[in-house]
Amino acid sequence: MIELYRKTDLQVPYAKVPINQGHIQGERNGYYTLSFSVLKSYLKSRTITIDHNTIFKVGNLYYGQVSAGSKDHQKIVSEFTAELLQTQVLMFKYLKELKLQDTTLEHVLRTLLEGTIFTVGVCEDISPFNFEIKNTNAQNALTKLIEQTGTEIKYEGLKMSIKKNQWGQSATVLTKGFDFTMLNEDTDTSDVITKLYFQNSKGDLSGTITSKKASDYNFIREAYKEFQAETLEDLTVLATDYLQTVDSPRVSLSISIPKSKNLDLQLCQLVRIHNTVLNKQVDYKVVTYTKSLTTGEDTYQLGERKRDFADIQEVITQEVQNVAPDIIVEVIEKEVISAKTAHILNAWVRDLNVEYLETNFDALDIRKPAPLENIRNCIRIQNECIDYVTQELSPTEVMDYKNKDGQQIYYTAIKENPQAYQFFTLTTPKSIYPDLTDIQVDEFKVKVRKVLNEQVKASFKFDSTLGDTLYPSMVWGAGTDVSGSTQNGKGFIYKDLDGLVFKYITSIGKSHEIKLGEKGIEGLPTFDFGNIELPAVPVTGMDFFSNGFVVYYENLQKEFIWVKDSVGRILSLTDKNTNQSISIGWYNTEVPGEI
Repeated sequence: MIELYRKTDLQVPYAKVPINQGHIQGERNGYYTLSFSVLKSYLKSRTITIDHNTIFKVGNLYYGQVSAGSKDHQKIVSEFTAELLQTQVLMFKYLKELKLQDTTLEHVLRTLLEGTIFTVGVCEDISPFNFEIKNTNAQNALTKLIEQTGTEIKYEGLKMSIKKNQWGQSATVLTKGFDFTMLNEDTDTSDVITKLYFQNSKGDLSGTITSKKASDYNFIREAYKEFQAETLEDLTVLATDYLQTVDSPRVSLSISIPKSKNLDLQLCQLVRIHNTVLNKQVDYKVVTYTKSLTTGEDTYQLGERKRDFADIQEVITQEVQNVAPDIIVEVIEKEVISAKTAHILNAWVRDLNVEYLETNFDALDIRKPAPLENIRNCIRIQNECIDYVTQELSPTEVMDYKNKDGQQIYYTAIKENPQAYQFFTLTTPKSIYPDLTDIQVDEFKVKVRKVLNEQVKASFKFDSTLGDTLYPSMVWGAGTDVSGSTQNGKGFIYKDLDGLVFKYITSIGKSHEIKLGEKGIEGLPTFDFGNIELPAVPVTGMDFFSNGFVVYYENLQKEFIWVKDSVGRILSLTDKNTNQSISIGWYNTEVPGEI
C-alpha cells in the first residue's frame, strides 16, 4: 500500500491505495525515484483523487509527483512518477552566495535546510572546513558538500543526517547462491599498483612503499608519483594515502535478491561477499538499487572501495593545499565514466550521438606547426548540416579557445606539472584558487591561432524546397558576393519531388538549371537565347542533323538551322519557324580576348 498525503498535512494520510506495479530506484548520495500504477476502478469506486498536491509515502520516505496519471482513457491503470521530496524542494531553493569559514557539517546542512519543512538529524564531527557556493540551488550545494567532505547522506522521514564515509563499519555477510543471484561480477586488476616509488617536487626527499594488499595478487606492479611535501613524514603520509586508492582492483557486482530472503539493503550499506577472482571476502557498498513494490526481486549495484571518488578527492585536496597553482583538475586516466571533458587517443564506438563536431584542431593549436600558408581546412557538423570550411589564420595573433556555447576552455595543468598543456577542462581556475589574478587565470586559458576570415566552401544539409517537405541539398563554393547577402557564384544540387536538380547562380544573379527528372534530362527555362523565344516548359529531347537540330518540349518542338564557317564553327542559329536568328562569336585561342 502507498499512503497519500496533502502538501499541507504530512502527518495524517488522506488515503491508502494498493499498487498494481511499482518500484523505487535509489542512488548513493543521489536521487530516489518512485514509479507505480494503480487501478483506475479502485480510485473511482472510493472517490480517491490524486493530483499535483498529493505526496506519496513509501516506508519512511516522502515523494513529490513528477508526472500525475495517464491521460490515455483506454488504459485500466493510472501511472505515476515521483522523486524524493527533499530533492524536489531543495532543487527550487535558490542560493545567491554562501561563504562559511571553519564550519561543520551540521552548520552547513542547517543553513541549506533553513526555511524548509526538513530538519537536521545526526551530523558526525569532522575537521572544520571552508564551504563556498554561488548562484546555485540548495540541492547542488548539498551534493557539493557531500563530495567535498567525503561523507554520506541519510534520509529518514523529513529528517536528513550526514555521516562519515566509513569502511571500517561492520558489514552484512551475503552468501552466493543462497542469499542472492549473481547478475554480473566484474573484477579488473589491470591498473592496480602494489609498489610505489615517491619523492617530493624538489627531489630532495624520496621513499618506497609496498601495499599491504600486494600478497593478494600474483604480480608486482610498480609506479612513481611526486607529491608536494616539506618533510619525509608528510611525504610518506601522502604516498600511503594515495597507494590505498590504487592498490585495489576495479570491482563491481550486480545482484538480485528475492523478497523471500527479507534482505532489505539500504544505500551506502556495507556488505561482504566472496570475490571469485581474488578468492577472498571483499567489502562492497550499495551504490544503487531498484526495489520492487510488489512480489518481484530487488536488484542492487555494489561498488568496491577504490571506486569511492571521495577517497581519491581527499588525497587530491591534501596535495593542492598551500601549493603554487599550476594544476586545477587531476586527470584520472583510463576510467572516466562520466565527465564534462574526456580525452581519448583511440576509440572504437558502436553507437555515437553528437551535437557538434569539428575536425583539424591541430591547425589552430599554437603548440603545433602552423598549416601551409596559414590556411586551415576543416569539416564541421552541427544540427542538420555538414560544412566544409576554409579559414585564414593569423601568423602572429592568437585568441582564446571556446566551445560552441562560448564557454572558455582551460588547460588542466600548466608550467612544470607532468600533465601540463595536455588536457582541456571547462573548470575555471577561480573555482579552485579564488585569489588568482587575471594574469594567472589567463595562463590556464587555451590559446589558438586567430581566425581572420572563414569561408564555407561546401555544405550538405536539409532545405525546404517544396512547401514543408525537407529535401537534402548540396551547396558548392563560397560564392562571389563578399557581403554574403546573395547566393551569387554558388552551385546547388538538390532533390525535389520528382527529380534531381543541378543549379548555378552567376556572379550577376542569373540562374541556370538542369534537372534529371522522370522524363530524362530537362532543361529548365532559364537559358538565354537572345531574341529567340523558347517555350516555358521543360526540354524532353533533342535530335541533331548535319545542318541543325530539333528541341522537343513535350508536345511542342523548335527546329534550328545553323551556319558554319570554313573550319566548322557555328556562326549563327536561326529559328526555322519564325526566321529569328542570333549570332555566335568565337574567341581566338591564340590571342586571348580577340574574336
